[in-house]
Amino acid sequence: MPLPPRRAAALAVATLSAALALATALRLPAAWESGNALNHVSGAWLTLADDLARGTFYRPLYDPALGYGGTRYFPLVFVLQGTLLRMGVPLLGVAYASSLAAGLLLLFGVALLLRALGARPGHAAAFAPLALAGFAGQHALASARGDLLPVALSALGLAAVARGAGRVRLPVAALALTLAFAAKPTALTAAAAAAASLALRGARRDALVLAALVATGAAGAVAATDALSRGRFLEGLRTVATAGAGADTVVRAPLRLAEELAHGDPAGLVLALAAAATLAASALVLARAARSRDADPRLLPALWVVSSWAGALVVLATPGTGMNHLVELEAASATLLGAGAWAAGPRPLARIGAAAAGVAGLAVALTLWHADRTSSRLAELRETVLALPPGPVFSEDPLVPLLAGERPVLLDPFTIRLGAGRTPDRGAALPETLRRGAFPAVVLFQDLDRPAADAWYADGNLGLALAAEIRRGYRWSAAFGRYHLYVPRLPPAGVVRRDAP
Repeated sequence: MPLPPRRAAALAVATLSAALALATALRLPAAWESGNALNHVSGAWLTLADDLARGTFYRPLYDPALGYGGTRYFPLVFVLQGTLLRMGVPLLGVAYASSLAAGLLLLFGVALLLRALGARPGHAAAFAPLALAGFAGQHALASARGDLLPVALSALGLAAVARGAGRVRLPVAALALTLAFAAKPTALTAAAAAAASLALRGARRDALVLAALVATGAAGAVAATDALSRGRFLEGLRTVATAGAGADTVVRAPLRLAEELAHGDPAGLVLALAAAATLAASALVLARAARSRDADPRLLPALWVVSSWAGALVVLATPGTGMNHLVELEAASATLLGAGAWAAGPRPLARIGAAAAGVAGLAVALTLWHADRTSSRLAELRETVLALPPGPVFSEDPLVPLLAGERPVLLDPFTIRLGAGRTPDRGAALPETLRRGAFPAVVLFQDLDRPAADAWYADGNLGLALAAEIRRGYRWSAAFGRYHLYVPRLPPAGVVRRDAP
């Protein structure tokens, strides 16, 4: 006897979601072995953690002993990573453990949020893995970057709000949302959704209290971070936060968002479009619920979807950002699909969208699994480290010196270009140092003799001025996959190979 359409759709979503969760779990060992999710941005996060483990909380823009700093990353994620380093956990163990723990917390947070909205345990468990259906979430699981934790904390804060106001729940929600901000400032989108939800449900006083608590906590987090860093945190933000954003980048932000989804994260696009369709089909019902102050389970996730779309547009109006900032949008979309699948209204649409997202997510997980079994960025890194001569290395990827057991000279190759333009006095010595070939080695992502190099360095990492000085002081020596090793044009005698990390 065939199953009723409703049960068949629910079974399809549960099966696909379980397959996605299983494929994700099975592919992670290959991802850890290959290191393909690690890149120079991961290296910047781990350098901040390494600096902290050595006693430096945000290095200066320039320091003769520490090298070059400047970042727009907020502290919570790398503070946790630095704590693990100080406890003796190896660098790669820290990288993968922090990403995995944040991913598991995100799944728990989404499931808890769906339960708070009224879903049964099995339903919540079936829809939670869809939060990782997009490439952004799958990639973040092994990337050692700060994208998963703030979304996980946001989901936990929203779950506290969804359970209703109270003397305990509002402060708990505010704490979770403040911690999310301390991990990533754009996480305020979830706080905005939470406050708007309370206001639309008639709890305006609670909305104001929540907004005040989060605002106070966020201001306190910024003040404490700047004080503990002795002013270096805000100094770095003032220098690199906007990354040269202007009217042209703001106008292009919607196009960039469409490009990131369509070309970089098609599974995320399926998830986002399914949620957008569910939101559009539910708009009239949600509007009536808001006017009558009825508790519709789709209201809070719908507001989270809208605020995360707005947040993504703001972030992508800033140069140097990418698809990793889609994690929140995809988690919010999965939550709305989960809420829409049992609420009165367009349930079939939400279920069909969830099933499509599950298929797309499964394809992403299997594709990444295959890529991790056939290629290895970590192998390229280790070969590069083996070829390094003794001494400090000026590397476009901070992972190279980190895996060599050294402190990176350069924290972030993107922000060094911004800092050079805005505070030229801080980096005045670097061009001369490179021109003289003072570093025993330079490691780049580009072959400087190829035309593509100028396009890469013009508006991205390092800048054309530093690239030109490297050309003057160094010559190409070897390539290891994407890594190009340069040595001084008058190399020191007695180059010694390192032990493998």
